[in-house]
Amino acid sequence: MLSDLQFAEPLWFLLFLPISLLLFLLWRSRIQALSLAGQGIIASHLVRVFSLQGNKKASFKPILFALIGTSLVIIAIAGPQIQLAGNEKINAPLIIALDLSISMEGEQPSGFSHLQRGKLIVDQLLQQGFNRPVSLLAFAGSSHQVLPVSEQLPLLRLYLGYLAPSVMPEEGDDLNQLLVEVNRIKDGQQFGYDLLIISDGFSVNKVDFNQAKKTNNVLLVALTDTAAQQAKSLDIEVLTGKYLDSADSSLYQRLTDLTENHRAGEQVLTNIGYWLLYPVLLIALYFFRRGFNLHWAAMIVLVVNLSPNTAEAAFIDWWMTADQQGAYYFNKQDYKEAAIRFQDPNWQAAAYVYAKDYRKAAVIYEQQDDLIGLFNLAVTNSEGRNYHRAQKLYQLLLKIDPDNADALNNLRIITALIEEIKLTAENQQEEKPPSESADSEDMVDEQLAADRDQIGQVTVELETLSLDELLGSERKKEQWLRDISRDPKLFLGAKFQAEYNKQDNEKYNKQLNIDNKQLKGTGGMNE
Repeated sequence: MLSDLQFAEPLWFLLFLPISLLLFLLWRSRIQALSLAGQGIIASHLVRVFSLQGNKKASFKPILFALIGTSLVIIAIAGPQIQLAGNEKINAPLIIALDLSISMEGEQPSGFSHLQRGKLIVDQLLQQGFNRPVSLLAFAGSSHQVLPVSEQLPLLRLYLGYLAPSVMPEEGDDLNQLLVEVNRIKDGQQFGYDLLIISDGFSVNKVDFNQAKKTNNVLLVALTDTAAQQAKSLDIEVLTGKYLDSADSSLYQRLTDLTENHRAGEQVLTNIGYWLLYPVLLIALYFFRRGFNLHWAAMIVLVVNLSPNTAEAAFIDWWMTADQQGAYYFNKQDYKEAAIRFQDPNWQAAAYVYAKDYRKAAVIYEQQDDLIGLFNLAVTNSEGRNYHRAQKLYQLLLKIDPDNADALNNLRIITALIEEIKLTAENQQEEKPPSESADSEDMVDEQLAADRDQIGQVTVELETLSLDELLGSERKKEQWLRDISRDPKLFLGAKFQAEYNKQDNEKYNKQLNIDNKQLKGTGGMNE
């Protein structure tokens, strides 16, 4: 435990030098006072008997107690910290990838297809729950994220039931393409991830796969002997036998162990300095005994003034600064109280973000005039689902700092999300065209009522939702989600196809640029 001890403000230990010097001078003064006590007044052989300062032990106790008390105070304000396992939620996501190749639908002697068996395994895992965010991916010839990383496991279970090979835009079982999609997940990039693959067989480039998975944990539930044999050549953990038994909890326990490993890895520094102030209070009581000498008042004032805290009425304010109090409540996951306590604007804004009070966090970041504040403001707007404003902020940041890789990556994600919502909204409008008597431009209105709106003299039923409505109104997004939930399988197919088309276009444009460069190079050589 002592090996984990560290100090937040070690420079406070420099106070030992002047305090030690002061106590030494007091000790010398006390020695001289004892040696000169009674001289010239009474006989020297009676001095020891009649002098009130004749008891040396009692005379030196104030110095000893002052030394112990000031030492404890200095150690306390130096901020002794120990590393403890964090109680915060684990940020590293568990990613579950389900094979949706054609072979998964083949009926087996047991009467269940591999796909049904795989769905049952995933459903039971989600039903038991995890103390961490989870993401569900589907892969075949291409790979797609069913829903973003979240802790909404019932929603994942809902969409799990609609997964089938028919929703995939390309046939196949490409494991390398799966890992490409996994490595696009933002939370996985930042915190790492655990990947659970459920498959009956796959195609893979071993070298590329092992390089792409990096140091993350990858487990494969092999539904067939073929899949197990293929996986043995990869640097991953292969799960067969009891792990396939739906009545056995071995697979869930294995994933729980991985979760605990992440918890052990996420250490939290805890300040233990304030515990040292309790013995200081007990030592201070000694100076209020009968016969207390004002000679020691300066030492008590010095000990009290060493505390860096401001003098306020609350008891906790005597021993902890405002930011220390904020950190205390932040570690207890009481983010609203932490935001109130923090004086540091960055920590206060972070607490508001964790408390999901994005508006207040944005107000703080708007007052900062640096690039970090601008980046945090963009992130806060995206967390608050104000995607249009987040997109503009990222674009502004990239104009100032074009080499900001994080901003560029986040801008791509936000832009893709806006395009995805736009595509879904357009599909919805094609299925349910608005009334001919209403101008299409008039449908974009931020002041739309809950169910109906007056446009001129025409009453229009809100059959469709525009892009601006989806991005600007939380209620509209909820209504949109209710609409697409009427046919989730159709929604997944459209979503995956749109993502596939976008990726295919990006590959085509990239190859076109390469060909153009090669063509220019050839032309230059001919000249």
